[in-house]
Amino acid sequence: MRVLLLIILFIHFNIQELKAQDTLSNRIDIQIGMTRMDFFGGIQYAKEFGALQPFIAAEIGINRTIFQSRFYPKITVGSSYFIIDKQKISLGPQVSYAYSVLMVNANSSHFHHWNEVYAGLRLEIGSTIRFTTALSGGWMNERFYNQIT
Repeated sequence: MRVLLLIILFIHFNIQELKAQDTLSNRIDIQIGMTRMDFFGGIQYAKEFGALQPFIAAEIGINRTIFQSRFYPKITVGSSYFIIDKQKISLGPQVSYAYSVLMVNANSSHFHHWNEVYAGLRLEIGSTIRFTTALSGGWMNERFYNQIT
C-alpha cells in the first residue's frame, strides 16, 4: 500500500492521466487523482472541438472502495480550453463539477453526498502517448443525514 501511494505521489500530487486512445476528436483516458477525501482512479471520455475540450469521467475512491470495502463512486463533468495548443504541448484553464456519494457508517442506511466545483490549469505533454496534469482548487459541499433536522 505504501509503495502504491509513493508511486502515485511521485508521478504527480494532483491528477496524472495516461491516454489510452488518441484519435482526432475523441479520447479515452485512464486517470489517477488525489483529493482531500480519497485517491480516485477511473476513466475519462473527452471530445475535442478545436481548443475546447469537454469531458466526463467515472471514478472510484481507491482507499474506501478496495481497502475499506465501501463503494465510493464519483462522476465528473467539465471542460478545458487550450490557449496554447501545439502538437506536443497544450495548456489552458479547466473547470469541472463532480458528484460523489458514500455510506460512511455501515450501521446506518444513509449516504453522504459531496458536490465539488473546481477551476484550475491543465497541461498536456506528448504526441502519441500524452501525459496530462491539472492543478485545480475550488469549493466542496458535503450533505449528510441529520436526525435533528
